[in-house]
Amino acid sequence: MKTLTFIDKKRQTAMLQAYKTEILPNPKQALKIRQTLGICRYLYNLYLASNFEVYETLGSGFFVTAYTFDKYVNHVVKKELTWIDDCGAKARKQAMCNAERAFKNYMKGKANRPKFKKKCQQKVKAYFPKNSKGDWTIWRHKVQIPTIGTVRLKEKGYLPTNTKVRSGTIAYKAGRYYVSVLVELSDIKCEPPQGEGIGIDLGIKELAVMSYGTVKPNINKTPRIKKLDKKLKREQRVANS
Repeated sequence: MKTLTFIDKKRQTAMLQAYKTEILPNPKQALKIRQTLGICRYLYNLYLASNFEVYETLGSGFFVTAYTFDKYVNHVVKKELTWIDDCGAKARKQAMCNAERAFKNYMKGKANRPKFKKKCQQKVKAYFPKNSKGDWTIWRHKVQIPTIGTVRLKEKGYLPTNTKVRSGTIAYKAGRYYVSVLVELSDIKCEPPQGEGIGIDLGIKELAVMSYGTVKPNINKTPRIKKLDKKLKREQRVANS
């Protein structure tokens, strides 16, 4: 779970928080998700392969943007590979934008050469945009996902209800399906800090020492934790013998 803060010109703060949890799609929904992920992975790799060819032929500074490549997919690729339409247009575009970002970072020297996505690794996420008012509605035990439908949540009550969802993605790993949503919690005024600041010294012997004298002990140094650590080592030796 991750919280993000955005400040606008009127000094209002929009609190956005990311949540990730496992979902339990039915067989038909699971098939649709895997198809979408497979198409996104294919287009990600196709974009990289095309730009590697351009890069090696024309040199640095030349590449095909995701916007241009999306046109190529819609007007050329889809005529031969009609199954690409099984994935939503916005999800396809987002996959190519992700590939473009990786390729740009590589050209600027900020990252290593991007690698092709492999089916066995499943390091692909599919973006599902909010197409209608009911999309990404969250209940205690289910969530309405665009083009997929209402999907059950494995952990009930984890995702916040009565909130506005900004965006959502679905991932698949080791036979399990996960949904990630970015929700808008509330708008609050951004007030300047009051009073004096507090100094915190993080250490090894003690977890933290406050400037006003309070000491937060390191729980890993307590007798109870040391005893459990020794027991764990003994159990590991027995298991490995």
